[in-house]
Amino acid sequence: MWSFERFSDTPHSAGQMLDFRDVLEVCGLVDLGFAGLPYTFDNRQGGRANVKVRLDHVVANNTWRDVFAHAKVEHLVAPCSYQLAILLKCALEEPRQQGVRRCRQYEVMWERDPALPEVIMNTWTELGSMLNLGDIASRLGNMMKRLQEWSQNFFGNVIKEINKSCSRLEELMSMNADRKEIREATDRMNELLYREEMLWMQRSHIAWL
Repeated sequence: MWSFERFSDTPHSAGQMLDFRDVLEVCGLVDLGFAGLPYTFDNRQGGRANVKVRLDHVVANNTWRDVFAHAKVEHLVAPCSYQLAILLKCALEEPRQQGVRRCRQYEVMWERDPALPEVIMNTWTELGSMLNLGDIASRLGNMMKRLQEWSQNFFGNVIKEINKSCSRLEELMSMNADRKEIREATDRMNELLYREEMLWMQRSHIAWL
């Protein structure tokens, strides 16, 4: 829509941008704005060959805006794509309930860490001998408690870690950081997204059962 929405050595046609703005005005459409990086496409090349453009706009007429008065647009970092994801929120987010206790369970995503077998072996040895089924049940309960503590220390909250990793990647991309640093942040985020996928896949099986 505007020349400042393109970051490259090659300027875009001023006439085409003017025509685009005229079409939106004739149709009564207004840009809803956004939060996040100022562009939605990055060819990820270095130096003068790098091109960043805000290719995507979310627009709406006043009737739609009256119905969805709290609508917000976010540009979400996509580590495996030249194009950012566009998220449109049409309503205010409901506050999450606090104090809901989650039951302890074995998480499949733990198996992404090669240290898991050693943690289990050491913990099982430390818990001592078993004389009956009651001892076994108690020992398994203690094992799960230890694994949960280990998970908190070395895995953390996957959703929070993804948000932190996303913010870090967005920061690096916005400041045109070194490509190696961006690649490392991208690999980190991809790993976290894979863990999240395993997490929700396991939750879906539990819900189905």
